[in-house]
Amino acid sequence: MKQTILIFLLFALSAGSLASQCFLDRHNTTWYDGWMSCTPSMNPNAARGESHWILYDLSYSYGLFQLHLWNTNAPEYLSSGMQNIAIDISNDGSTWTEIGEFQLPIADGTPTYEGIGLYDFGGINARYVLITGLSNYGGPCFGLSEIRINVADDIVTSTASPLPGGCLSARIFPNPVQEDSRALVSSDCSDEPVRYSIQDLSGKTITSGTIAMAGGEGRLELNTLPDAAGVYVLSLQQRGQVRRLKIVKAD
Repeated sequence: MKQTILIFLLFALSAGSLASQCFLDRHNTTWYDGWMSCTPSMNPNAARGESHWILYDLSYSYGLFQLHLWNTNAPEYLSSGMQNIAIDISNDGSTWTEIGEFQLPIADGTPTYEGIGLYDFGGINARYVLITGLSNYGGPCFGLSEIRINVADDIVTSTASPLPGGCLSARIFPNPVQEDSRALVSSDCSDEPVRYSIQDLSGKTITSGTIAMAGGEGRLELNTLPDAAGVYVLSLQQRGQVRRLKIVKAD
């Protein structure tokens, strides 16, 4: 049996309509509902050097299957959508296996855009999925809207070490959240407190405050979310650096 890990880059769609019944995999046209890189940085896979990349940490090692991907779909930023990408996977974040290079069609910039079924991993085990942009459609940045990965139900291995994510990085563990879930924050920027806020998908702020940092590390307990199941967004800020993570609250 397989399950699906649906990875939204910033915000997930929550509203539906009659038209959405015909386009079940659609992605909207809002530019901030996605990921954008305008400055290359050192790739977690050192062999790829400085590049535009995005890393997905599934928290555990799973058998991976179908990958579905949505390119940048905001009409004014279609040219920043990725054209050619490389995909690497890893179980430990240090040793990487290259899956291959792929070409993505440019998105159509419509609310009914449904992305593309790109690749079937065939059950290969991995915790980390790394996507590196090799070229785009001529824009100043590199972007994606969303990816979805089907995975096996059973966890293959468990690892607890987060990957370095640059000057300011974070991960939520476990996610979907439980009573003991927390956001683990790392910063090479400063030991100044990190400002945080948690919003629902309507943009309403649920809670906000600061996270004390010591030795470049900080922790935020996630036991103050509403009882209702849903998707929330954790925003972190420190010295001009911003990170956003999706929080899933299950029943």
